[in-house]
Amino acid sequence: MIRRAKATALWVLMALLLNGCWDSKTIQDVNYLTAIGFDLIDGQYAVYVQMLDFSSVAKTEQGKAAQEVPTWVGNSTGETLGVALNKLYRTSQMRIFYGHVNVVVLGKGIIEKNAAKDPRELLARYYEMRYTPWLFGTKGDIKELFTAGSFFNYPPLISLLHQPNETYLQESLIPPMKLVKFAAEFREPSNSVLVPSVVLSKASWQSGGTPKPMFLEDGCFVFQNKVYQGWFRMEELYGLRWFNPETKRSPLIIRSHNGKPMVVLSLESPKVTIQPLINKDKVAFSLNVTLTGIVSEALLPLSEPDLQRKAEEQVQAEIRQTYEKGLKRDTDLLRLEHELYRKNNQVWKRLRSREDFHLTSESLQIHVHVNMKHAQKLKY
Repeated sequence: MIRRAKATALWVLMALLLNGCWDSKTIQDVNYLTAIGFDLIDGQYAVYVQMLDFSSVAKTEQGKAAQEVPTWVGNSTGETLGVALNKLYRTSQMRIFYGHVNVVVLGKGIIEKNAAKDPRELLARYYEMRYTPWLFGTKGDIKELFTAGSFFNYPPLISLLHQPNETYLQESLIPPMKLVKFAAEFREPSNSVLVPSVVLSKASWQSGGTPKPMFLEDGCFVFQNKVYQGWFRMEELYGLRWFNPETKRSPLIIRSHNGKPMVVLSLESPKVTIQPLINKDKVAFSLNVTLTGIVSEALLPLSEPDLQRKAEEQVQAEIRQTYEKGLKRDTDLLRLEHELYRKNNQVWKRLRSREDFHLTSESLQIHVHVNMKHAQKLKY
């Protein structure tokens, strides 16, 4: 009898120990962040967070919502980022959860002070935070970015800020940047890292006659050797799309001598090779780019050989222009020095030790070949 009582007590105790749901919380008892932003304003660190009501978001999966999905934005300031975040906790009412953060936005102030590493190091200490969020910079107000909506009362999760790959597939300009990619490339010697810059634009879309702000990538914040080099307009970076193997497709307008559009091409899938050319203590680079071209609009007659030649000349000119824009600010936008570091490390070390690595206009040879296809239906 005593043995049976002991066995029963043991089983009851084991059952109690196996119960692991005592501290579980229901979904409505937690604040789930979807985006977080950092800035440096008047010597104070500023933190911005975006929260959504996930019950409303779930309803939109069955169709568009009858009303706009509410977005909550919080912000606080402090002497450090950690202090600013802890101030935010005081008014959050419920526990904040970082596991659903999909976007990290860096403000102009924190970027220009070369403090971009501070948010990265802070987030790395939060076990809930992953390295998978998208990373953007902005010259605008982060609070306005986080309050912007989307089409048809959809939540902000369905936007360029949270899903940048969708627009990149249709027009490839600057490749989207993940936080994990930034962390890896930021540490690479002699590497240049381009963080896409995003703003709100009211120029294109209206609803009921009222302009609606939508996200727009307007350029890039560039870091080189862990140092901020400056912000570049999108028009200054057009050459990068032909240089990047990640490019899906991008338009190229062929113009006549008086500037009128003649043909619009869709150039796709660049194949790029970079070969360092070493002559004693001088280094140059041979860049070879091969693209596939499809005619999407033919406005004026142009023979295929002439079209191919003009396309190759224009692609070469755009790459050259982007390269020269970088040189004016002592920035290697094409990451040529990093190619030398990877392909001929001994030469790179020797030149670096003597501080004798300098890029000039003559340091780059560009060769472009465009394989033309006949006009056909484009896949949009």
